[in-house]
Amino acid sequence: WQEKDGKKLPVEVSYKLIGKNRYSFVVAKADPSLPIVIDPILQSTYLGGSNDDSAEAIAINPTTGEVYVAGATYSTDFPNTTSGARGSSGGSGDAFVSRLNPDLTRILQSTYLGGSYEDRAIALAINPKTGDVYVAGNTLSPDFPKATGWAQGNNNGGLDAFIVRLNSSLTQLLQSTYLGGSGWDKALAIAVNPTTGDVYVAGNTLSTDFPKTAGGAQPTKSVGSDAFVSRLNSNLTRILQSTYLGGSGWDEALAIAINPTTGDVYVVGRTLSFIFPGTAGGAQARKSTGYDGFVSRLNSNLTQILQSTYLGGGDEDEALAIAIHPTAGEIYVAGRTASTNFPGTTGGAQTGNNGSFDAFVARLNPSLTQILQSTYLGGGDDDEALAIAIHPTTGDVYVAGKTLSPDFPKTAGGVRENKSGGSDAFVARLSSGLNQESPIYLPGRTRLR
Repeated sequence: WQEKDGKKLPVEVSYKLIGKNRYSFVVAKADPSLPIVIDPILQSTYLGGSNDDSAEAIAINPTTGEVYVAGATYSTDFPNTTSGARGSSGGSGDAFVSRLNPDLTRILQSTYLGGSYEDRAIALAINPKTGDVYVAGNTLSPDFPKATGWAQGNNNGGLDAFIVRLNSSLTQLLQSTYLGGSGWDKALAIAVNPTTGDVYVAGNTLSTDFPKTAGGAQPTKSVGSDAFVSRLNSNLTRILQSTYLGGSGWDEALAIAINPTTGDVYVVGRTLSFIFPGTAGGAQARKSTGYDGFVSRLNSNLTQILQSTYLGGGDEDEALAIAIHPTAGEIYVAGRTASTNFPGTTGGAQTGNNGSFDAFVARLNPSLTQILQSTYLGGGDDDEALAIAIHPTTGDVYVAGKTLSPDFPKTAGGVRENKSGGSDAFVARLSSGLNQESPIYLPGRTRLR
């Protein structure tokens, strides 16, 4: 198809063999001044060995275009780990990182990451200047592989977070460190400041002695689980500052982003706290029933909570992903909601909740004092947004997640128009104003090769 004035114009197309293993396309009438979209799924690939494997995070090297994937594996034969930073599995379950070419036709290198107990990679980020790969996750291992000079050399209690820095080829473990106190600690998100190279990690903690919180925006832990945010130097040899982030109930940070211009740190997650720090003056200053999403903005040193806001309606709401508009600096948050009165949906692409849980996308101003627009995104069954990204040129908003809905909106004309069995992945494209959408189904069983 071609797109003109916001309308999709169908174009007839057929395959033409031009060799034993090559083909081209032949198109009928088309406007030569407009791009043609053909076969939008360019390539898919499986990634795993003979046992259970799951991918939890993905990032693209901005210079080479190579694709990095991280997650967890129970396979002792995970592909292409030979010559990796750690070539063999170390325990009952290991983290992994894989590097693929931009076309997804080759696994260039993989590596295990882990000690003698269970380890899982949850988040992944790439330093845009050096190409170094940073991985955050969680480990029960007392012998997680590390180089000398780590910021925290020991597992301080049960489940600790870990952070690893690898070279871009995944052949060297440049540095690693534990991160946690005497209770259980989980790293759930990671980001790299593109200017300073400082590494920011967010998650949740039960530890009252989480490292380096003195001098932080919130130096002491509140009730139950608190979210945390930590800042480390690019070498992972020093924890520069940490802070708790939480109130009177259970709090959990699930995603993090850094404004490349100001260095401000934005964290989203979910909270049961009726008293959450920094919400006075926020876009939504008061909490509703059950879990609410939250968004917090901290200065780059993590010494001040500049603003927080609740984000939710009268039922369960969770903020699961965040992205910052590259030019406007506006904050986009995605997640899931059971609320029929989610704030700011008037005028959105989908103004009502169609199922028990719908995905949502919300757009806020950089200071978090206004919800500029929100929209539901879902059909008659459960839907959940898990990731969000913004096109650097057009500003279009892309959302990915999972759905049980056979009537997910706007799939006509998409890569896959109809849902398969069980839960399907989905990808949706919305305008930057969140008032248009173009989702597609991506069934997990599909393999295009």
